[in-house]
Amino acid sequence: MKKVSLLLLLLLLISAYAGAQNQYQEVVYLKDGSTVRGMIIEQVPNVSLKIKTPDGSIFAYPMTEVEKITKEPFRMRQRDASRRYSGNREYRYRGVSDENTLYNWAHLNQNLRGYKGFVDAGYQFDLSGHNANSFEVLTSHGYQFNNYIFVGGGGGIIYYTGLDKVMIPFFSNFRVNFGQRPATPFADVKLGYSAGDMPGAYFSLGLGMRIKVADRKAINLRLEYAAQQQGYEWEFHTNNGYDFYDASFTASSLGFKVGFEF
Repeated sequence: MKKVSLLLLLLLLISAYAGAQNQYQEVVYLKDGSTVRGMIIEQVPNVSLKIKTPDGSIFAYPMTEVEKITKEPFRMRQRDASRRYSGNREYRYRGVSDENTLYNWAHLNQNLRGYKGFVDAGYQFDLSGHNANSFEVLTSHGYQFNNYIFVGGGGGIIYYTGLDKVMIPFFSNFRVNFGQRPATPFADVKLGYSAGDMPGAYFSLGLGMRIKVADRKAINLRLEYAAQQQGYEWEFHTNNGYDFYDASFTASSLGFKVGFEF
């Protein structure tokens, strides 16, 4: 009888301990001030972790974004971490069966917010009948507001191979990424003015693909339409000798550019 009583007491203590453990959950504190509560389902020391929240969502984080990990009393009302979602610093998924794919996809998509620079080079083929084929090298610098929107400005050099003329454009630059995957389509618009041999207004519209190669670096491939107003002074003969007047034409072109983003 005594042995049975001791066994029942032991089972009662084990049940109480297990129940107490169920009242606690793991809490991940991030360096941006947000927290995520749930159960850590995978942790690679000094590399990454994945945590599953009570609603079934899975979040993956590099350890460089984690401030600390604790166990705290379970809260019935789980704070919805998706409300803290900003710039892809947190990753939310539902119904994902391949957790390795989940982490790899999330790890490749880092927050792009902050300073951003671009260098591009390419060749444009004249569409306007002015023999205005050109080789171009352009650079832009500015601010990436999130993983999608960039605003900045830049300049470069354009050499018109058929005209043997050099232009130096200065422009504002607006860019939009249409997604966050390692290979993402984008649109790029430049608007400004070119100084040089034949000065005038400058405009370009590019559509292309951003291919990620590192945390904040990528190769950019794009087709680009460009329009360059080119002013010049025209000399003509009169009865009194020679006279001059200002004229201009617009050289439109279509080309291909390869660029590096950093």
